[in-house]
Amino acid sequence: GGDLMSLIVTEVYDALVAAGSPEEKARAAAGVIPMTETLSTKQDFAEFRGEMKEDFAEFKGEMREEFAEFRAEMKADFAEFRTEMREEFAEFKAEMKGEFAEFKAGMNNEFAEFRVEMKGEFAEFRAEVKEEINPLKRDVAVLKLAMVSFMPAILALLAKLVFFP
Repeated sequence: GGDLMSLIVTEVYDALVAAGSPEEKARAAAGVIPMTETLSTKQDFAEFRGEMKEDFAEFKGEMREEFAEFRAEMKADFAEFRTEMREEFAEFKAEMKGEFAEFKAGMNNEFAEFRVEMKGEFAEFRAEVKEEINPLKRDVAVLKLAMVSFMPAILALLAKLVFFP
């Protein structure tokens, strides 16, 4: 076994020098190749495989436990978050309800003030219109009286003009 390893180290050294590496660096690089006296057997691989299976099964179990813990933590965190969001939403809803009630009351007050103002302005407008219509009503009454009073004379004049030119 030892001869094979020293042969491999020598070959690596020769290859590095042939590739242009300085001899000191080639010797140092070839020297890091592990020296072993024995080669692995099928039995060694079987044992290694068994150990790996055990390690993997143990790792898998640990991961399942950690994942279950993580899942439980996330579930608890999410439940807490959901509760907080419900509380905040309820607070927000109550706040909005209050603000809307204030807004509605303000609008009702403004509308009531506007209605009173409009009634006053309409009453003023009505009074102004009556004030302007009253003289016209008198004029119309005078014209009606004049028409009634002078109508026979006007008809007689028209008849004379039409029938007795």
